[in-house]
Amino acid sequence: MNKFLRALKDPLRSSAIAWRRIFPFGIRPTDPEAYRIGSWSLGKAQRSDLLTLFPNTKSTDIKIIRAGDRQKNLSLDAQELFALCLMVSIIGAKRILEIGTSDGNTTINLVANAAAGATITTIDLPTDWTGKYGIAVPETLNNVTCRSAVGRQFRKSKYETAITQILGDSAAIDFAALKGPFDFAFIDGCHYYGYVRSDTEKCEQCMRDGGVIVWHDYGMINDVSRAVDEWSESRGIPVNVISATRLAFARLP
Repeated sequence: MNKFLRALKDPLRSSAIAWRRIFPFGIRPTDPEAYRIGSWSLGKAQRSDLLTLFPNTKSTDIKIIRAGDRQKNLSLDAQELFALCLMVSIIGAKRILEIGTSDGNTTINLVANAAAGATITTIDLPTDWTGKYGIAVPETLNNVTCRSAVGRQFRKSKYETAITQILGDSAAIDFAALKGPFDFAFIDGCHYYGYVRSDTEKCEQCMRDGGVIVWHDYGMINDVSRAVDEWSESRGIPVNVISATRLAFARLP
């Protein structure tokens, strides 16, 4: 019922989302996942194989923490988590920034595969969040993790001491006060265009030279794809997408 009422508030956007889910291509596969993957068609960035983008992939080992404790359609899928862990390991990141903690599955896996002694600063909305955003967000893109579940996977784990949880609206947080500069940033917070642009620009300001920014849901969500494409064009910084994923990334000059 809540989803239906939200859709009525923005019928054009809701219709576009529904159409892409129901009719992404002209066949009827038996596996629902084929529909989801078939909708990854947005954005201008080039898609490339992980091995092409990161030649050291073949000789890199990773570990996946709490592999089965993941939410279908909300968490990164298995291929995306695999690719993200490989990236952070190959880069040898020591300081990581994450926007969008959710239940902490990605957080804990980033730390587990980063360089020895690495730390991560992860941002999510406050536990007493009132429902108001710093940037107005359409109801159809209002997808907030249950406040009591934020970071639950890393609480009381051996990785918890390496994780700093920041509770606040990313549009209002002073990123200059965070523990930067960062080597690696993962943006997977609010997927509305204004937030993706704001989060990207703030991350860029607190990254080290040569740092890597990764965005989730590129190619599937129009707001994310458009914001990343426009940022890339305005900065003259190329963005690549890892094949078989919704992960787009850019290496800063």
